[in-house]
Amino acid sequence: MQIPAVKAEKRSASGTKAMRKLRAGGLIPGVLYGKGQENLNVQLQAHDVVDLASGETHVVQLDFGGNKSLALVRGIDRDHLADTLNHIDFLRVDLTDKVRVRVPVTFLGTAKGVAHGGVMEVLRGDVTLLCTADKIPAHVEVEVAHLEIGDSVRYRDLKLGAGIEIGVNPNTIVVHCTHPRKIEEVAPAPGAEAAAGAAAPGAAPAPGAAPAAGAAPAAAAGAAKGAAPAAAPAAKGGKK
Repeated sequence: MQIPAVKAEKRSASGTKAMRKLRAGGLIPGVLYGKGQENLNVQLQAHDVVDLASGETHVVQLDFGGNKSLALVRGIDRDHLADTLNHIDFLRVDLTDKVRVRVPVTFLGTAKGVAHGGVMEVLRGDVTLLCTADKIPAHVEVEVAHLEIGDSVRYRDLKLGAGIEIGVNPNTIVVHCTHPRKIEEVAPAPGAEAAAGAAAPGAAPAPGAAPAAGAAPAAAAGAAKGAAPAAAPAAKGGKK
C-alpha cells in the first residue's frame, strides 16, 4: 500500500471567522488526535487534499517539515453545494492498528438480466471494513455481469483480501437485478362516476331520489294555498 505524503502546518487560528478567512486563502483546517496525545490543530493546502474527498485514500503521512505522523482520514466535512472541503479530522495510527473504515464499491460490467428487460439497482455504494491500517483497500470491486433478473450480490459475497472483515450485516444486499417497477393506474372507487354524474348541473334525478332543493318551497307554497280555504268555513261557523 502506497501512503501519500501531505504537507501540513500547525494552526493557531480558530473560530468561524478565522476559518472562513483560512479557506479563502486556499487552506483547509483540520485536527489531528489520538494515541493519548493532545489534539493538534492543523492546516493544509486545498490542492494537496482534494483527492481525500473521493474516499479512496485512507492513510496519509502528515509532513510537518521533518516531523512526520501517520494518520487515518477519520472524517471529512464538505460543502456539497460549492463542492469544497470545510474541515478534515485525522486519527494518529500505526500500520498495525486495526481500524474500521468505509470503502467505496466499484461495479464492473453490466448485469446480464438488463438485456432481458431487467434493471440493475445499486443499493449500497460503500462497505464498512475491519482491518489493519496497512491493508485498507482503495475500493472493493464487484463483478455484476453474471446477474440475471432476481439475482443479487450481498456483502458476504464480496471478495476481500486476507485479514479484511466485513464490519456490517453480511446479508445486506449491495446490488441486484430486478424487474422494472410498474406504475399502476388507480381505478375510481365503485359508484364514484355515478356520484359525479348526479352532482353535475342539469342531471336527471335518480328514480326514487329526493326532490331537488327548489321543489320543497314550491310544494310548501301549494300546501299553503290549499290550507287557506279550509280555514274560512271554520271562521264562518264561529259567527253563528
